[in-house]
Amino acid sequence: MNRIMYIDTNYGQFNRKNVAFKANRRTYEQDANDVSMGCYTGLFRSDINWRMLGSYILNHFKNKDKINMVMFAPSDGSEAYSTIISLIEAAGDKKNQVLKKFFPIKAYDYDREILRAAKSGLINLEQTDRMAMQMNCKDYQDYFAETDNVLYIVNEEISPASRNTTTMKAKRVLTDNVSFFQADMFLKVKELKDDDGNTILMCRNALGYFENDKIEKFIKDVSAKLKSGSLFIVGAHDSVLFDVDSCLKKYGFEKVMDKVYKKT
Repeated sequence: MNRIMYIDTNYGQFNRKNVAFKANRRTYEQDANDVSMGCYTGLFRSDINWRMLGSYILNHFKNKDKINMVMFAPSDGSEAYSTIISLIEAAGDKKNQVLKKFFPIKAYDYDREILRAAKSGLINLEQTDRMAMQMNCKDYQDYFAETDNVLYIVNEEISPASRNTTTMKAKRVLTDNVSFFQADMFLKVKELKDDDGNTILMCRNALGYFENDKIEKFIKDVSAKLKSGSLFIVGAHDSVLFDVDSCLKKYGFEKVMDKVYKKT
């Protein structure tokens, strides 16, 4: 059995380390006082209705020829894979048209360690992940295959050997349709290009780890870059300590479904 090992990373000015994730649990250093908390992600996180999202996106952009999909904090690949699967499933027999129109996703994360995991195409799945897949796609074997590899991530809170996880390999319909890059989202957002209100920016469950003024500054920068009709999608954690909904309204966004906002 092969073991895929990765190297830990330094979070420098952000004082953030070991950020991950449900089947890939690690710890998160919250502040300079070394107050720590756990964080996680997984396929089809329940804070958004993925079936509804896929259908809404296809309908909303039906008159656009090409969509610019950008994702911040894609973590181990779960967010990108969930998005790709949701759009393919919503498209049905128009799958090939969707692949050409919406992808590849350009996905950026600050954590070099978890990016190495995402780029490997391997993903650790718990029972809850498998249940989520069964609820959101007809046949998960269209997207994932069995593998003899085991995905290990440095500083995981719980080792794969001590819990009921299965490492699977993402198929090319997923890996060919997302590209992962290392970047600071607070800087990268300033480079965002929106040609004609044809952009989807996903930044889910990342903003909530930062101070309120940084969250508002990020939303202000997003508003300055996105044109009317483009979408900004957040997560439940982003609203735990900050009124994201009111802030987005302040900077010209309209809520079109839970966690999904359209630039007006």
